[in-house]
Amino acid sequence: MEDIQSPMVFAATVLDLRRRWAFSVSSWGRTVKHNASETVKGHPKSKHLWWLGLDVVLDDPGEVELFMEDARRSGLYPTDEGDHVHLQSLAHGVDPSWSMPEVFAV
Repeated sequence: MEDIQSPMVFAATVLDLRRRWAFSVSSWGRTVKHNASETVKGHPKSKHLWWLGLDVVLDDPGEVELFMEDARRSGLYPTDEGDHVHLQSLAHGVDPSWSMPEVFAV
C-alpha cells in the first residue's frame, strides 16, 4: 500500500475508520508556533504540521490494539501514546513530498 501524501485522502481514511470505531479527535493540524509551544512540545517535523497526523481518544480504551490493527490495514501508522493514539499517513522519519510552508503559508 502506498503512503498517503494528501491531507484530503488522509481525512477520508480517518472518517472511514470512524465509521467502524467510536473515537474523538483531540488534535489534528497545527501551526509551527502551536506545535513548538510549551503545552504541545511537538516534534519539529510532526505530521500534524502537514495535516497528515492526528490524535484520537477511543471511547473504549480496551479496543486500542484492535483499532491500531485496523488503522494499519487502512494504510496508517498508529502509535499508542498512553492517553491517546497518534495516527499518521507516513512512516516516522518520512516527510511528505511537498513543502508544508508553500501549502499552509499564512
